[in-house]
Amino acid sequence: MVTIGQLTGMLLAVIIPVMTGIILFLHMNRELNVKGLLLTAGYGVAGYIWEAWIYVMAYGWVGAVIMQYRFFDDGFGSVLKQLIIAVVYALLTALGLVWAVYLSNMRERRMERGIPVGVGFGMAYSVWNYVLVYGAPLVIGFQMKFGVFGGSEETREKVLGLSTRNMYLFTLDNIIFILILLGTTLLMSKVHAEGRRGLMFMIPFISQFLIKFLNTWLPSVMPEVISVVLYHLLTGSAALWSLWIWLDFLKKKKVDLTPWKKEGSGT
Repeated sequence: MVTIGQLTGMLLAVIIPVMTGIILFLHMNRELNVKGLLLTAGYGVAGYIWEAWIYVMAYGWVGAVIMQYRFFDDGFGSVLKQLIIAVVYALLTALGLVWAVYLSNMRERRMERGIPVGVGFGMAYSVWNYVLVYGAPLVIGFQMKFGVFGGSEETREKVLGLSTRNMYLFTLDNIIFILILLGTTLLMSKVHAEGRRGLMFMIPFISQFLIKFLNTWLPSVMPEVISVVLYHLLTGSAALWSLWIWLDFLKKKKVDLTPWKKEGSGT
């Protein structure tokens, strides 16, 4: 029988990240008071869709090539494999974000127009990786709970085999990802307005490379529990910093990378 923990985990994985994105967008829309922000967020959605579609193909091709060589099975080869996969992921993610920020500024180059891209990109990520993945099992889980499930035994076993721990971690990862995107697209919009196209690409590339690489490398060099805690401490800190500078920008209409420091304090 499906447990309450599993149902709760699936429900949170589906609802919480989406609600996070909606709340962030509504707050941003109210504070910025700029027309067309919903369309701009839509560019972020489109950027993620094509990035994810190409990444699936690129990941399959790169994985097929790597699997042909034993060199990548362990040691330095294993680390190099993780680096290659992280580079591919970061490259496509950065291109998707750059494309979306560029489109958002085609009619009017204004810093505020590129910021909603992060929310749209994050919302699309949530739907693609969590709503579509856990939506059907959630419905099936409730059917099983109330004794009205009429599907196959294979489907039942798949739902019962879902890890509650992973659901909670995935929900946390999703929220962290969305928050990091807030700071990422804020900085991208700033440097785009200044005409620094190369830096606009490097900001998302470096951040997403580190996220992907740490997620795969840390478990290979330390116990799982320690790697999970360390990974979430690092990414969670980056997420809180992104949220802080984003909220500070909405309030002051200027980018301050250290908003916790008092003006004129020199610290």
